Amino acid sequence: MLISINEFDALVVGEYFLLKRFKHYHFVRHCSVATVILSLPGFLFSQPVDRRISTLDSLTSAPIFFHETEIVIHGEIEGEGVLTYLTNDERRLLVLDVPPPPADSRDYVEIIGTFYDIGRLERGDPRISDLPFERLANILLRKDWPGVGELLVLVASSSRITTQNSEATLRNVALTPSAYSNKTVTVSGRFRGRNLYGDLPSAPGASRWDFVLASAEAALWIVEKEPKGDGFELDIQARADTGRWLQVTGSVSAYKGMTLIRASTISLAETADVDLERPPPQTNSLGPPPEVIFSTPLQGDTGVPIDTTIRIQFSRDIDQRSFENRIVVTYENLSRTNDLKIETASLNFEIQYRAQNRSLEILFEDSLESFRRVNIGLQDGIVATDGATMESWTLSFLTGP
Repeated sequence: MLISINEFDALVVGEYFLLKRFKHYHFVRHCSVATVILSLPGFLFSQPVDRRISTLDSLTSAPIFFHETEIVIHGEIEGEGVLTYLTNDERRLLVLDVPPPPADSRDYVEIIGTFYDIGRLERGDPRISDLPFERLANILLRKDWPGVGELLVLVASSSRITTQNSEATLRNVALTPSAYSNKTVTVSGRFRGRNLYGDLPSAPGASRWDFVLASAEAALWIVEKEPKGDGFELDIQARADTGRWLQVTGSVSAYKGMTLIRASTISLAETADVDLERPPPQTNSLGPPPEVIFSTPLQGDTGVPIDTTIRIQFSRDIDQRSFENRIVVTYENLSRTNDLKIETASLNFEIQYRAQNRSLEILFEDSLESFRRVNIGLQDGIVATDGATMESWTLSFLTGP
């Protein structure tokens, strides 16, 4: 049965949320049509060796290169109904778990996460058995499983609102090349030869001297000028020459998802004066109130199995001690007397909070009764780990036979 995009979004967002992890949550939420940003526990997939800075253009131009790689990416987010997109006006990634900005506005964010081309994963891979990738393929692509390049996923591990830095460093140019397009900049970084360490997905072929300059997790192509000058002459094919610090001045341009600096001058850089361009540390502060972002069953569900386990996913890490005496689970009975009244009966249950997923499980001691309405109430006083207080929340559903 086909469902509306809003219903589908709730299902997909919620199922994946039950498996996601955000230990340093600042700002994150919903996802896409054929390109999706998700949050999953880090142990589900092999961890990338290193981290790379990328752009939307680069990700979509070279998905095989970034597949299973941890990346840093900047971009604006915009809301479209219940969905949130990371966008640069030409391309967008549908983002799960990033709260949409106010209507008719955009927020600029930095997201760190691991990128996957789902079509390159085996459908039966036990690491993704509990994830909604098949449903995504069925609803969005009308296929049982995506083909290579059809469903791109960025598994976010952290996110924060940030601003574009006007200082022209190699890292800033790599993160937001459009801000420096056709401008002359001066950057410093390590000489990496003609991509001898695989820092970038492909070569532009602009000249026979093209080489890569890298700093921290960022890398750019330097083109149209040989890497030599006063007191140095470097071989783009020799690893022995890599590691030397260069200062390059030139104009910034883009080519097939790659960022290039067309060099006008190249000189040696003093390593003592080089800024390693690490991103600024994030500061801890009282965050927004935690919210329920998904539950299973969903609100108003019918035909729910009588042996179901209730799962509730939160937007932020919760202080599990605050659940005590603040969870109420009842049956709702409609008794026909002279006046229709509601009688409630409490249910016996136990809870488990899974901090790595920010999910609460409610397990019943006995199976639920058939064809009964069950009400779940989270009362005032539940708090995030930083003390932000959650508003009360309720869930109601009907059991099946």
